[in-house]
Amino acid sequence: MSSVVAKRYAKAMFEVALEKNLLDQVEEELTLIVETFSSLPTLREWLSHPLTEADKKKELFSSVFSHLSEITQNFLFLLTDRQREGYLEEILKEYKRLSDEAKGVAEAIVTSAFPLSDEDQKELVQTFQKLIGKTIQIKNVVDSDILGGVIVQIGDRLYDGSLRTKLRRFQERLKQSQVG
Repeated sequence: MSSVVAKRYAKAMFEVALEKNLLDQVEEELTLIVETFSSLPTLREWLSHPLTEADKKKELFSSVFSHLSEITQNFLFLLTDRQREGYLEEILKEYKRLSDEAKGVAEAIVTSAFPLSDEDQKELVQTFQKLIGKTIQIKNVVDSDILGGVIVQIGDRLYDGSLRTKLRRFQERLKQSQVG
C-alpha cells in the first residue's frame, strides 16, 4: 500500500517539475528534506506524533526550508495536510527513478569482492552504456562472498560474472559429465 501512495505522489511531483523544467532542483530539495528528517530523530518523532498539528508542522517547514522552490514547499505542505510526510523517503526514491528514466540515466548496482578502481568503473560504464543505450551511474557494493568478478544489476536485468557463480556452474557441469 505505501509504495502505491509514494508512487502516486512522486509521479505528480515529477510531472510538475518536468513541466517547469526543475527536475534536478526538485530532486536536490527533496533529498535535502529527507536527509534533514533522517538526521534528526526527534524531529521525525514530533512530525509523526498524532497531536502535532499540521499548521505547526508547516510553520516549522517554512522556517527550516525557507529556501525551497515554491513547488517543493507546496508539495511538502500538501503532504503535511494529507498526513503523508512519512512517505517522503519512498517518494524521493520513486521521483529519482522517474527523473533518471526521463534523462536516459540508469543506475547500475555493481557488486564486487573488492572496491572498484576508477579505471574499473570507467570500463564498466563504457561496456554497459553500449549494451543498454543509457547513461550509467555506478553504485559499488562490496561483498567478499562473490570471491571475484562482478555482478551488475541494472533495473530488472542481472549480469552475473562472479567467480562464485562460475565455480558453481563448473561444479554442475562436472556432476553432469560424471553421471553420463
